[in-house]
Amino acid sequence: MTQETFGPYRIEQLLGRGGMGEVHRAYDTVHDRFVALKRLSPAHHGDHEYRARFRREAQIVARLREPHVIPIHAYGEIDDRLYLDMRLVEGADLSDVIRERAIEPSRAVRIVEQVASALDAAHADGLVHRDVKPSNVLVTSGDFVYLVDFGIARSVSPTATALTASGLVVGTLDYMAPERFESGPVDGRADVYALAGVLFACVAGRRPFIADGTAAQIWAHLKEPPPRASAVNPAVPPALDDVIARGMAKNPADRYATAGELARAAAQALASAPASAIPPAGPATPTTPMTARQADTAATEVVRPQASGAEPGAASPALIAGALAVVVLLVVTAIVFSNGDKKRGSATTSTTTTTSTSSSPATTTTTRSPQDDVLLSTLPTVYRGAGSCAPVTPDGGAVATVRCAKPNSSSDPAHLPPTEAEFRLFGDRHTQDAYFQTLVTSKGIPRIDDAGRCRPNIDPIHYKLYRRVVSDGELPGEFTTCFVGDGNAQVWWVDTRTLTIGAVKRPGDINTLDRLDLWWSTTVLAEL
Repeated sequence: MTQETFGPYRIEQLLGRGGMGEVHRAYDTVHDRFVALKRLSPAHHGDHEYRARFRREAQIVARLREPHVIPIHAYGEIDDRLYLDMRLVEGADLSDVIRERAIEPSRAVRIVEQVASALDAAHADGLVHRDVKPSNVLVTSGDFVYLVDFGIARSVSPTATALTASGLVVGTLDYMAPERFESGPVDGRADVYALAGVLFACVAGRRPFIADGTAAQIWAHLKEPPPRASAVNPAVPPALDDVIARGMAKNPADRYATAGELARAAAQALASAPASAIPPAGPATPTTPMTARQADTAATEVVRPQASGAEPGAASPALIAGALAVVVLLVVTAIVFSNGDKKRGSATTSTTTTTSTSSSPATTTTTRSPQDDVLLSTLPTVYRGAGSCAPVTPDGGAVATVRCAKPNSSSDPAHLPPTEAEFRLFGDRHTQDAYFQTLVTSKGIPRIDDAGRCRPNIDPIHYKLYRRVVSDGELPGEFTTCFVGDGNAQVWWVDTRTLTIGAVKRPGDINTLDRLDLWWSTTVLAEL
């Protein structure tokens, strides 16, 4: 058979097909790589709504530079057909993981923390995902998580234009917040509700409300109290039940304000639970590549909202009756996993609990994992694309580590450029912060907020928050420190937006350290 081509792409294995389009494993002949290629179905070529939704998904994901959102390489139109070119990675969606059995609470919280990071980034950009559910959470080896399918995301701006004039509510009923069934405003707290429901599903092994039928599901979200996972799984501490209950509160004002706040509360609930209540965490359930059948199971339900003026949280008879005639649309998951290129399989990620600041060589990985690709794409401009940068075995809870021998260039020859740099990517803010705190604690470095950033000839060695040059000033947890260790002057910094920690090093003393910090300030900090 003659193999299909689509512009520069050679179409290969079908990964999934749904109401809006289909996704193939494809080979990009221009860039010599395999990708996940999503194309709008020919049947929807003339459908303005579907074309608008498809374009918006591409635009949303393309502008979200967050490690837990799979990046889009390219999007546009070829031969009058819309397409998305996305990174192809290996793994399984969370619904398949929990279909086998409930997962241990500690693992569930780690997964939720990563989804929360993606949601908070979207919310900061004025976007509500609106379809957070296990099948839209993809889990790779090492439990690195991606949130996918922004196809029905909406802006919270009052000037945003709805996709449909009919006022239809689009989403998946199992995790839909009560306010989604009404005509009032919807913000990021609707995603918080859904994420709490996902946390319940992880530890309970089932959806939050098991009522059958559309009307019964809507009634449950509007009227029934949030379920308690401990009644289903004795390994769940009651404190985690309380977190889920607050996250799924009927009134948005009673929920956590952000997804990150929910994730932190869940982590604290586990940390404060008696040791006997939580079984030791076992190894992560191995993920298997998603099949085409699995990629085609993202069902999106469409229901009409309650008329304005009705009491919040009350289900009108018209709503319940109308829901019985619900129209179900199958929407293909925007970004899917495949068997992947066998020649480029994911590297096995190993972690330790130690923090290394020495220049001793680390084991270089022979293959690149999806996490490595994420980290390489977020390196500072002066290191991005440098031939001297290569993945090494991660440590200290990082999901990826890259070591660079030298930068592409130095912004100012008067400042001493580093001879080595290290960059680490973390799965969540908690692990990222723990790594940095372990670093400064092991070196006995105090926090001194009223000192300068790094002037070792003037101020004592310390760490403190640094100020972003661009717009946001100081952000919580974004510390920088400098010291001389193992014969090297070293400057370290935390970037919470990309979940990375960077370090630049050069052999020398405090005078070298002073000049190295100036190099970092003018070359790296200037773009943060």
